[in-house]
Amino acid sequence: MNWNKYNDKATTITVGNYKGGAGKTTNATLLGYTLSNLGINTLVIDLDPQSNATKELMLTKFINSPKEDTIVNKTLMAGIKDGSLLDLPVLIKKDLSLIPSFIDFEGFAKYVYKNAKNDQEEDFFLYKYFEPLKKNYDLIILDVPPMSIEITKNAVTSSDFVLISLQTQEYSLTGAESYVEELEKLTNLYNLDLDVIGILPVLMKNNGKVDEYILESAKNSFGEENFFKTYIPQMERIKRFAINGITDQDRHDRKVLSTYELVANELLERLTQFNNQ
Repeated sequence: MNWNKYNDKATTITVGNYKGGAGKTTNATLLGYTLSNLGINTLVIDLDPQSNATKELMLTKFINSPKEDTIVNKTLMAGIKDGSLLDLPVLIKKDLSLIPSFIDFEGFAKYVYKNAKNDQEEDFFLYKYFEPLKKNYDLIILDVPPMSIEITKNAVTSSDFVLISLQTQEYSLTGAESYVEELEKLTNLYNLDLDVIGILPVLMKNNGKVDEYILESAKNSFGEENFFKTYIPQMERIKRFAINGITDQDRHDRKVLSTYELVANELLERLTQFNNQ
């Protein structure tokens, strides 16, 4: 679908849940990939020191451009210490770029506490780094670790929307509920112009009874209207993407990518609806 961004700045979306293994990184990387296929100039920023999004997308870059250098010369934490992230984006493929993370980002919280003057500066520390990037992209997707409150707060205060990744297991549901509570606290504390763009379910088992139960419980908690119409079924190929990079070479690849293209189109529709309100 055609989509016009709100203004001359990128719309920023955090993919979040307080539970690890909720499909956040998978959703961030594959949404970034499929949005770029739709002509949406997208930047994925990896805010997780485990750097799984970085590894997957750098492998994807190698697949698309095997003759190009795939060495990360500068990490996110190094850019923060230098005062700018503008020289960090790595072009993965047409309309898809990445700001890579590394294990040194584990020192982010300590760096913030040392350099911020008060709680508000701590919570908005990354805002000034992200703003200059926004003129260069249509969408920015933030991939965050599960339980770093400092990174979570900074991602949320820099975002226009949050996409909640919900794996169909009990811990993921309670993690999502805790995450929404934190969003409400931050929104009220700082009067943020922030909305949940939707909840994207990631199934543990296709047609599983537990999955159906968790989904019904989640809809009762959050409201069915907040759920994406497309669910991410259990697909073995997604695990392979994490190891080898994202490919588009056979029917198994295309099954995953066509599913995420449906989600990407619905995401753009939801953004348009918010824009028109």
